[in-house]
Amino acid sequence: MNLARALETIDKERQKKICAPMIPVMTKKIIAVLMLSALAASSPLPAQTNTDDVAQLTRRVEQLEKQVQEISKFLEPLRGQQSIIANRRKALELRQDKRRAQDRAKYAPEELIEAEKLYSVVSQKGGTPEAADSFQNLLKKYPDNDRVGCSLLYIAQRAHGDERIKDLQECIDKYSDCIYGDGVEVGAFARFLLAKEYSSQGDTKQATALADEIKNKYPDAIDHGGNLLVDLLGAVKQ
Repeated sequence: MNLARALETIDKERQKKICAPMIPVMTKKIIAVLMLSALAASSPLPAQTNTDDVAQLTRRVEQLEKQVQEISKFLEPLRGQQSIIANRRKALELRQDKRRAQDRAKYAPEELIEAEKLYSVVSQKGGTPEAADSFQNLLKKYPDNDRVGCSLLYIAQRAHGDERIKDLQECIDKYSDCIYGDGVEVGAFARFLLAKEYSSQGDTKQATALADEIKNKYPDAIDHGGNLLVDLLGAVKQ
Protein backbone atom coordinates (compact mmCIF):
# COMPACT_ATOMS: atom_id res chain seq x y z
CA MET A 1 0.00 0.00 0.00
CA ASN A 2 1.23 3.50 -0.82
CA LEU A 3 2.55 5.09 2.38
CA ALA A 4 0.67 8.35 1.91
CA ARG A 5 -2.54 6.42 1.31
CA ALA A 6 -1.94 4.25 4.37
CA LEU A 7 -1.40 7.35 6.49
CA GLU A 8 -4.59 8.89 5.12
CA THR A 9 -6.47 5.71 6.06
CA ILE A 10 -5.17 5.93 9.63
CA ASP A 11 -6.30 9.56 9.87
CA LYS A 12 -9.76 8.68 8.59
CA GLU A 13 -10.15 5.86 11.11
CA ARG A 14 -9.13 8.18 13.93
CA GLN A 15 -11.53 10.83 12.63
CA LYS A 16 -14.47 8.39 12.70
CA LYS A 17 -14.05 7.90 16.43
CA ILE A 18 -14.19 11.55 17.36
CA CYS A 19 -16.63 12.75 19.93
CA ALA A 20 -19.10 9.93 20.51
CA PRO A 21 -22.54 11.60 20.68
CA MET A 22 -24.32 11.80 24.02
CA ILE A 23 -28.04 10.97 24.28
CA PRO A 24 -29.88 13.64 26.30
CA VAL A 25 -32.13 12.48 29.11
CA MET A 26 -35.00 14.39 27.56
CA THR A 27 -35.04 11.88 24.68
CA LYS A 28 -36.75 9.38 26.99
CA LYS A 29 -39.51 11.88 27.60
CA ILE A 30 -39.93 12.46 23.88
CA ILE A 31 -40.22 8.73 23.26
CA ALA A 32 -42.88 8.46 25.97
CA VAL A 33 -44.92 11.25 24.41
CA LEU A 34 -44.59 9.69 20.96
CA MET A 35 -45.81 6.36 22.32
CA LEU A 36 -48.85 8.02 23.84
CA SER A 37 -49.54 9.71 20.52
CA ALA A 38 -49.27 6.42 18.69
CA LEU A 39 -51.68 4.74 21.10
CA ALA A 40 -54.17 7.54 20.68
CA ALA A 41 -53.88 7.45 16.92
CA SER A 42 -54.26 3.66 16.80
CA SER A 43 -57.54 3.69 18.75
CA PRO A 44 -60.48 3.16 16.41
CA LEU A 45 -62.38 6.38 15.68
CA PRO A 46 -66.14 6.23 16.36
CA ALA A 47 -68.45 6.30 13.40
CA GLN A 48 -69.47 9.82 12.44
CA THR A 49 -73.21 9.25 12.38
CA ASN A 50 -74.45 12.10 14.52
CA THR A 51 -73.46 15.34 16.21
CA ASP A 52 -72.06 13.55 19.25
CA ASP A 53 -69.71 11.56 17.06
CA VAL A 54 -68.49 14.74 15.34
CA ALA A 55 -67.92 16.42 18.72
CA GLN A 56 -65.98 13.41 19.97
CA LEU A 57 -63.85 13.41 16.83
CA THR A 58 -63.19 17.13 17.28
CA ARG A 59 -62.02 16.54 20.85
CA ARG A 60 -59.73 13.75 19.65
CA VAL A 61 -58.15 16.07 17.08
CA GLU A 62 -57.66 18.76 19.71
CA GLN A 63 -55.96 16.24 22.02
CA LEU A 64 -53.61 15.17 19.26
CA GLU A 65 -52.79 18.79 18.46
CA LYS A 66 -51.88 19.39 22.10
CA GLN A 67 -49.67 16.32 22.06
CA VAL A 68 -47.89 17.62 18.97
CA GLN A 69 -47.31 20.92 20.75
CA GLU A 70 -45.85 19.08 23.75
CA ILE A 71 -43.53 17.12 21.47
CA SER A 72 -42.38 20.36 19.86
CA LYS A 73 -41.51 21.77 23.30
CA PHE A 74 -39.29 18.77 23.99
CA LEU A 75 -37.69 18.87 20.54
CA GLU A 76 -36.52 22.48 20.83
CA PRO A 77 -33.98 21.80 23.61
CA LEU A 78 -32.92 18.65 21.77
CA ARG A 79 -32.18 20.66 18.62
CA GLY A 80 -30.13 23.04 20.72
CA GLN A 81 -28.23 20.15 22.28
CA GLN A 82 -27.52 18.69 18.86
CA SER A 83 -26.17 22.05 17.73
CA ILE A 84 -23.85 22.20 20.75
CA ILE A 85 -22.59 18.68 20.06
CA ALA A 86 -22.00 19.51 16.39
CA ASN A 87 -20.02 22.63 17.30
CA ARG A 88 -17.99 20.68 19.84
CA ARG A 89 -17.24 17.99 17.26
CA LYS A 90 -16.13 20.61 14.74
CA ALA A 91 -13.81 22.25 17.26
CA LEU A 92 -12.24 18.89 18.12
CA GLU A 93 -11.78 18.07 14.45
CA LEU A 94 -9.97 21.35 13.93
CA ARG A 95 -7.67 20.67 16.87
CA GLN A 96 -6.98 17.19 15.57
CA ASP A 97 -6.21 18.51 12.10
CA LYS A 98 -3.83 21.09 13.54
CA ARG A 99 -1.99 18.51 15.64
CA ARG A 100 -1.67 16.03 12.78
CA ALA A 101 -0.44 18.81 10.49
CA GLN A 102 2.40 19.47 12.94
CA ASP A 103 3.42 15.81 12.78
CA ARG A 104 3.18 15.68 8.98
CA ALA A 105 5.39 18.76 8.73
CA LYS A 106 8.12 17.13 10.81
CA TYR A 107 7.96 13.43 9.97
CA ALA A 108 7.86 11.49 6.71
CA PRO A 109 4.80 9.31 5.96
CA GLU A 110 6.68 6.08 6.70
CA GLU A 111 7.81 7.51 10.05
CA LEU A 112 4.25 8.40 10.99
CA ILE A 113 3.13 4.89 10.15
CA GLU A 114 5.88 3.41 12.34
CA ALA A 115 4.93 5.76 15.18
CA GLU A 116 1.33 4.59 14.87
CA LYS A 117 2.42 0.94 15.07
CA LEU A 118 4.54 1.57 18.17
CA TYR A 119 1.63 3.39 19.79
CA SER A 120 -0.70 0.46 19.02
CA VAL A 121 1.59 -1.89 20.94
CA VAL A 122 1.58 0.44 23.95
CA SER A 123 -2.19 0.83 23.93
CA GLN A 124 -2.99 -2.85 23.34
CA LYS A 125 -0.25 -4.53 25.40
CA GLY A 126 0.15 -2.07 28.25
CA GLY A 127 2.11 -3.32 31.22
CA THR A 128 4.18 -5.81 29.20
CA PRO A 129 7.91 -5.59 28.39
CA GLU A 130 6.98 -5.29 24.70
CA ALA A 131 4.84 -2.25 25.42
CA ALA A 132 7.62 -0.66 27.49
CA ASP A 133 10.15 -1.21 24.69
CA SER A 134 7.75 0.21 22.12
CA PHE A 135 7.23 3.35 24.17
CA GLN A 136 10.96 3.88 24.57
CA ASN A 137 11.44 3.47 20.81
CA LEU A 138 8.59 5.87 20.13
CA LEU A 139 10.03 8.42 22.54
CA LYS A 140 13.53 8.08 21.11
CA LYS A 141 12.64 8.20 17.41
CA TYR A 142 9.65 10.54 17.43
CA PRO A 143 9.79 12.58 20.66
CA ASP A 144 7.43 15.30 19.41
CA ASN A 145 4.87 12.99 17.84
CA ASP A 146 1.27 13.16 19.01
CA ARG A 147 1.32 9.46 19.87
CA VAL A 148 3.98 9.94 22.56
CA GLY A 149 1.56 11.89 24.74
CA CYS A 150 -1.26 9.42 24.09
CA SER A 151 1.04 6.51 24.98
CA LEU A 152 2.30 8.12 28.16
CA LEU A 153 -1.24 8.74 29.34
CA TYR A 154 -2.03 5.05 28.85
CA ILE A 155 1.05 4.19 30.88
CA ALA A 156 0.08 6.67 33.60
CA GLN A 157 -3.32 5.04 33.99
CA ARG A 158 -1.66 1.71 34.71
CA ALA A 159 0.74 3.19 37.27
CA HIS A 160 0.08 3.73 40.98
CA GLY A 161 0.94 6.21 43.70
CA ASP A 162 3.83 8.60 43.09
CA GLU A 163 4.65 7.02 39.71
CA ARG A 164 1.12 7.68 38.51
CA ILE A 165 1.27 11.30 39.69
CA LYS A 166 4.65 11.82 38.00
CA ASP A 167 3.47 10.43 34.65
CA LEU A 168 0.21 12.39 34.71
CA GLN A 169 2.06 15.60 35.52
CA GLU A 170 4.46 14.94 32.64
CA CYS A 171 1.48 14.52 30.31
CA ILE A 172 0.22 17.92 31.45
CA ASP A 173 3.60 19.66 31.23
CA LYS A 174 4.82 18.24 27.90
CA TYR A 175 1.94 16.73 25.95
CA SER A 176 -1.21 18.72 26.68
CA ASP A 177 -1.82 19.36 22.97
CA CYS A 178 -1.83 15.65 22.06
CA ILE A 179 -5.22 14.21 21.19
CA TYR A 180 -6.65 10.71 20.72
CA GLY A 181 -8.58 9.63 17.65
CA ASP A 182 -11.85 9.76 19.61
CA GLY A 183 -11.30 13.42 20.54
CA VAL A 184 -9.96 12.92 24.08
CA GLU A 185 -7.35 15.60 24.80
CA VAL A 186 -4.32 14.42 26.75
CA GLY A 187 -3.96 17.67 28.69
CA ALA A 188 -7.57 17.76 29.81
CA PHE A 189 -7.92 14.06 30.64
CA ALA A 190 -4.57 13.96 32.47
CA ARG A 191 -5.76 16.86 34.63
CA PHE A 192 -9.00 15.03 35.38
CA LEU A 193 -7.20 11.82 36.36
CA LEU A 194 -4.66 13.70 38.45
CA ALA A 195 -7.43 15.62 40.22
CA LYS A 196 -9.06 12.29 41.11
CA GLU A 197 -5.72 10.95 42.34
CA TYR A 198 -5.10 13.95 44.59
CA SER A 199 -8.69 13.78 45.79
CA SER A 200 -8.29 10.12 46.77
CA GLN A 201 -5.21 11.09 48.78
CA GLY A 202 -7.06 13.86 50.59
CA ASP A 203 -5.23 16.69 48.82
CA THR A 204 -8.33 18.74 48.02
CA LYS A 205 -6.34 21.90 47.35
CA GLN A 206 -4.53 20.48 44.33
CA ALA A 207 -7.62 18.56 43.24
CA THR A 208 -9.65 21.78 43.24
CA ALA A 209 -6.96 23.66 41.32
CA LEU A 210 -6.97 21.02 38.58
CA ALA A 211 -10.77 20.91 38.47
CA ASP A 212 -10.81 24.68 37.98
CA GLU A 213 -8.33 24.37 35.11
CA ILE A 214 -10.64 21.89 33.40
CA LYS A 215 -13.63 24.20 33.81
CA ASN A 216 -11.74 27.24 32.52
CA LYS A 217 -9.45 25.77 29.85
CA TYR A 218 -11.27 22.64 28.71
CA PRO A 219 -15.04 23.17 29.11
CA ASP A 220 -15.77 20.97 26.07
CA ALA A 221 -13.24 18.21 26.84
CA ILE A 222 -14.54 14.64 26.94
CA ASP A 223 -13.52 11.21 28.22
CA HIS A 224 -13.33 8.09 26.05
CA GLY A 225 -17.06 7.54 26.54
CA GLY A 226 -17.90 10.96 25.09
CA ASN A 227 -18.89 12.39 28.50
CA LEU A 228 -17.99 15.98 29.31
CA LEU A 229 -15.26 16.10 31.96
CA VAL A 230 -16.92 19.08 33.63
CA ASP A 231 -19.96 16.86 34.22
CA LEU A 232 -17.77 14.22 35.86
CA LEU A 233 -16.05 16.51 38.33
CA GLY A 234 -18.57 15.53 41.00
CA ALA A 235 -16.40 12.45 41.50
CA VAL A 236 -13.55 14.76 42.56
CA LYS A 237 -13.66 15.88 46.18
CA GLN A 238 -12.91 19.60 46.20
